[in-house]
Amino acid sequence: MAILVLDLISNCCNEDSSRYRRPMVTHVYREAIELYDRHIYEKGSCVYHMIRAELGDELFWQAVQTFVQDNAHQTVETIDLLRAIEKATGRNLAFLFDQYVYRGGHPDFKVAYSWDNDANLAKVTVTQTQAKAESKDLFNLKIPIGFGYKKNPQLINFTVRIHEKEQSFYFPLSQKPDFISFDVGNNYLKTVTLEYPISELKAQLEFDLDPISRIYAAEALAKKGGLEATQALSLALKNDSFWGVRVEVVKQLAEVQLDQAFDGLVAGLNDPSPFVRRAVIGVLSQIKTHNSYKAVKGFVQDGDASYYVEAAACRTVGAIAAAHLEDKPHEDKVIKLLKSVLEERAGWNEVVRSGAVAGLSEFKSSEAALNLLLEYTKIGIPQPLRLSAIRALGKISTGQTPANIERILDRLSEIARETFFLTQVAVLTALGQMETPKAIGILQSLANQTADGRVRRYAEEEVSKVQKNIGTDKTLKQLREELDQIKQQNQELKSRLENLEAKSK
Repeated sequence: MAILVLDLISNCCNEDSSRYRRPMVTHVYREAIELYDRHIYEKGSCVYHMIRAELGDELFWQAVQTFVQDNAHQTVETIDLLRAIEKATGRNLAFLFDQYVYRGGHPDFKVAYSWDNDANLAKVTVTQTQAKAESKDLFNLKIPIGFGYKKNPQLINFTVRIHEKEQSFYFPLSQKPDFISFDVGNNYLKTVTLEYPISELKAQLEFDLDPISRIYAAEALAKKGGLEATQALSLALKNDSFWGVRVEVVKQLAEVQLDQAFDGLVAGLNDPSPFVRRAVIGVLSQIKTHNSYKAVKGFVQDGDASYYVEAAACRTVGAIAAAHLEDKPHEDKVIKLLKSVLEERAGWNEVVRSGAVAGLSEFKSSEAALNLLLEYTKIGIPQPLRLSAIRALGKISTGQTPANIERILDRLSEIARETFFLTQVAVLTALGQMETPKAIGILQSLANQTADGRVRRYAEEEVSKVQKNIGTDKTLKQLREELDQIKQQNQELKSRLENLEAKSK
């Protein structure tokens, strides 16, 4: 249940932050099909979850039953649900709908904590960072805050009303708490940034019974960085009882800019959960070293019980090998390995072979890799694999010669004439990654010929991406590469310093 809630929150927040923000209920749209998005489905699920948290299970199901019975065989609107809730329970939840349904967005909370030892008071300061100066951006919610102790898993809870830009609350306690849990039960749709001392974050990561709260602690520890935080995260990856938390810990360990984080991550390759192994392999693609390549290569050669783990390994070995293009024999060897996967590993939904396609797309200057991808875009290739190959053409195009870019454009233009929705979306995705004005012409042509409003919207978004890609200055790219090298050198120095400090203690 916890990981489902986390996925729902993540998906609707991602669309809100990376694509567009809109109210769930709105009459402003270009295409009616646009309304069937993550704001409706994922966010809608979160709203139902909040309603159930407000009412309790018994009253919630009474309200749902009333809503269904009173509106059977009729068209309904959002207001009908509100009326059914009030009729069944006597509760008016307009405040919740006004904030989460009839307007866009969600609260972004920054939570800080300190302890007054003389007065035995816990101070918690909550800031709504999404709000500008105008009060209309603020949310007005009653949030439970819990204080926990290592020896007693039961939290001491207080409920506070959060309705201002920044508020401080003081809680009398008999002794200093080991950790603090914000929004006990995590029932509200929100994002949370914790600014606690490292000792409280470590205790929360280890002892909080709520897995989502443990994930918040892991995120905060990763931002603090340092050897102590790295060790705490590595321990959580090894010991946490829930695979969903371990997956998130993997992602946070990858954010720590210390070499010691690699040792903690590699231990996760032996995790019993395929979700965790897959996450570890995925983040190792960011650590482009010989050791990370060796750690992952066996999953490509020998396989894994999970198709998705094998697919992630194919992508990662491609990403690591492509980062060392000066080693041409090594590049050819990896391309040959991925080619063998394409030839031998057909399976359910083409998951593994699609991973090999993604791995090949990392070799952006390789004509051999491009030729392989083009072969798998032909009609007759199993659909999931063909769609993956079509999407991969966009990624590999960014380092190809002008002649090969023309080959890619010709193939995508040809495929764009097909009418199947998923094929059209794959073409749009590929074109959106390219860095040539000619991609815009194909995108506009596809938008003009389709009757599907979703395709038209995607095409408009991908045109914007191409325009942004075209505007990218090559000099800026070079500066970014040099900055990455400096960051790597800085990471090595920090790692040595942390080791020296640990030894001196």
